[in-house]
Amino acid sequence: MQKNKIKKFAFLAFSIFCLGFSLYAQAHISTQAHSGTVSNVAYLEDSDGSVFSSGNDGFLIKWTEDGMGEHYQISDLPIKMIARSPNGYEIAVYESDGASLNRVSVWNWKTFTRKFAFRFTDSLTSLAYSAKGTYIICGTASVSGAFFLNPQNGSIIKNKIKGNTGVVNYIQTSSSEKSMVTYSPKGTITYYTLQNGEQKAKINTEYDLTQFCMFNNSVFCAGVRSNALYIIQAVNGSTIASYNVNNPILIGSNSVKDLYYITNENRQFKIFKVANDRNKAVIAPELQRTFSGLKNGESVVCASLAGEEIYAGTNLGNIYKFDYAKSERVDVQQSLTEKMYDKIYDVAVVGNDFYFLTPTSLFLSSYESANVDRKAGNSGYTNLIPYGDNIILWSKDSKKSVVLLELGSGRISQLFAPEGTVQILKLYENSLIDVESNSSVNIFDIQTLKKRQLYKGTSIQDALLYNENDLYVAKSSGSSPNVPLLYVNVNTQETVPLTMKGNVAYSLAYDYTRANSEIYGITIYTNTSTKRLTTSVFAYKPQTKSSRYLLSITDEDSEAFTSLSNTMLFTNIGKSQIRSYNFSSRRDFLYRRSASMPIKTVANQNKVVVLNRDGSISWYNPSQNSVLADWYLTVDGSWFEF
Repeated sequence: MQKNKIKKFAFLAFSIFCLGFSLYAQAHISTQAHSGTVSNVAYLEDSDGSVFSSGNDGFLIKWTEDGMGEHYQISDLPIKMIARSPNGYEIAVYESDGASLNRVSVWNWKTFTRKFAFRFTDSLTSLAYSAKGTYIICGTASVSGAFFLNPQNGSIIKNKIKGNTGVVNYIQTSSSEKSMVTYSPKGTITYYTLQNGEQKAKINTEYDLTQFCMFNNSVFCAGVRSNALYIIQAVNGSTIASYNVNNPILIGSNSVKDLYYITNENRQFKIFKVANDRNKAVIAPELQRTFSGLKNGESVVCASLAGEEIYAGTNLGNIYKFDYAKSERVDVQQSLTEKMYDKIYDVAVVGNDFYFLTPTSLFLSSYESANVDRKAGNSGYTNLIPYGDNIILWSKDSKKSVVLLELGSGRISQLFAPEGTVQILKLYENSLIDVESNSSVNIFDIQTLKKRQLYKGTSIQDALLYNENDLYVAKSSGSSPNVPLLYVNVNTQETVPLTMKGNVAYSLAYDYTRANSEIYGITIYTNTSTKRLTTSVFAYKPQTKSSRYLLSITDEDSEAFTSLSNTMLFTNIGKSQIRSYNFSSRRDFLYRRSASMPIKTVANQNKVVVLNRDGSISWYNPSQNSVLADWYLTVDGSWFEF
């Protein structure tokens, strides 16, 4: 047994009030890197000197001058763009799934609360606050182009300009907010008077420029096309210089006279300056600094000036901070960030103990002891199911064999090799129920090692064996039969569509220890009155063939879950927090969230463990909504507490 003393670190705590609940949010402070590509870094002039970074992991991180980061996850989607409010503490965020979901939200960093969210039907091409923060201006990939949002409530401010901007990928207002300039990839720079909405001037310039930016008090602008850097006179649109540059990352600011850019070269990155006067570019790009220290395959993908320094983000999630004063030497640059934590893939409860699965290990631990008792290695599995004194290992969305790990001997034996990718695997007595490739529901007898198909269909999302004869299948209503929930008689193969509204149902659960337990799950449907998507937790009673809705939100939450433990129903509907309902006391409870968003809940009689999206866990007493502790597993195999 390996026993590791738990390490502790302070956290930031903020009390907030929302929707009638006294909520609580906390950022964790560390130098942990983003998980995946950094999408933006954003600095605000005349602010506290901090820089925000965002990533495909849905996290915002506020980097302070001491090099520490305040981490808080606002989305389960990639963050594509961010814009900081002139008030210094609010930030606008564009998140998207790359398809139909395109959402702009505004967050208060003091309280970690979302002021509002607005969904667009088209993807965004730009996002900016006006100079005084009166508007949030969103460029869209539609003929309508830019929309003006009220930063207080997210309502559209109409008729700010006459006509449509069309598709623009850069928007900036003057410091007085009396005028606005846009750039269109069609090759035009357009100036507007915001006092009356009139177009002042439309100037032809270079087309299809990316990374468009303005600098030197908006006298010049720059952009990239086909590995060529163009410097443009903003007033008349003329190209005053162009240079061949391989994949530059542009860094321009109205507060700085010159343009800077970064290039990546085999574990190094270089900073160049294009100096200019008020009339023309006076010199070709000049090398300022060369830094080494990038990891294999790492490259800078975004950067921002922050006073006398540059903050840069990479494709591996790291943040670098450095000055751009000229130097001929090659400096070894260490990132602000590092991989501090091991990610916990899955968690399960056995008595008073909890099993945790990481990329390399299966271990046992508890809140009381904080010991890390390594039970076995892990060869690429992502999920676990306790089975008596043993563990079943499997991998979601994979064809990897399902295996039985005997904890006493460490022996691993194959149970079955799935024919399709496994979406769902559940234990029913001595059998496993699995959903493969969204098209079949199967049962595997662990003792006889025999597998057979219970149901075959299309768009299957989940399945639940209520007893030896009754199978319930959650599916999309877009496939035949056009209902979200089916009953299947396992013996006769009779299939009965059940009366329930919904476009899709998923995450089925029931309490096999309670007689005549209801079946719980999630359904998404279109509200007939508002025409908006609604996500609900439902309860279906097999004995009366009736259903009811326990909790609803006016939004689409395709990853919401339900789970049961003892007399408690848990759900993360709404994505950001865990709710529970106690069947005995009939009490609805909202747990205060940690820095990361919850994705799973397990509980015993004394503790609730929430697995968070970033691989951390949060501990709760079942009857108290405050977080007892947030634990991260360090790369050296010990708990780290915030």
